[in-house]
Amino acid sequence: MERLSIDVRETALVADVMETCRASQEWPVPYRALDQLAELLHADVVGFQVMDTLLEYIPLHRVSDAVLGAGEDGETVGEARTNPFWRGYWTSPCSYPDRSGDYESVTLAGDFHSRRERRLRKPGGAAIVSMRACLPGRSPGRHYRVVAWRCEGADFGERERFLLSLLRPHVERALWSNAQQARELPALTRRQLQLLALVQRGLTNRQIARHLELSEGTVRTHLNNIYERLGTSGRTAAVHAVFGPSEHWPLEA
Repeated sequence: MERLSIDVRETALVADVMETCRASQEWPVPYRALDQLAELLHADVVGFQVMDTLLEYIPLHRVSDAVLGAGEDGETVGEARTNPFWRGYWTSPCSYPDRSGDYESVTLAGDFHSRRERRLRKPGGAAIVSMRACLPGRSPGRHYRVVAWRCEGADFGERERFLLSLLRPHVERALWSNAQQARELPALTRRQLQLLALVQRGLTNRQIARHLELSEGTVRTHLNNIYERLGTSGRTAAVHAVFGPSEHWPLEA
């Protein structure tokens, strides 16, 4: 096995990322750390994603892009239903952490498909060179990803994998270090999230009960437990607390 070492420049950049992660209270991860990672990994784009694979949406995606600059976006549960990314998610390498339960390994695109296969799968100039590190979340279906892309050039290799593996714990520490900034909502159970997703779609208690094969009384009990856990007063506030506000959601009164 090749013995990996880092040079003076890389050592300085690693130290810079560590210091940025330590000193910043910017949530989820400071833009400066993403810029520094992009320089260290010779990446065109480095992104930090908040992933919810239970409800299948990406509430936050923060990026450092060499061409477009820094930016941040995300999607609601409703918007994700028309996102082609999710249609093929569970049969693609993107879902490897969910399917395997491995949120520790840093994976490369080349771990799953050859460069030729990737080129055939993504014609038209889409980036085919990528690398991913995952961080486990604290609620069902939720985890976080640092993803690096190259629009052209060589694949990421073991050197870049080593560097990102080295920095992964520091990025994770930055994510959770500030309790106020990194506060997640109290964890809901898988059943509670399923039920609340049906509320978000506008289903009545009777329809939810039929869909989940429960009694209406059990649905009401689940909802009351959700309200108590989230500190909300009703279904609209609970849905907004978990999924964020949206004028397009057909909430029942």
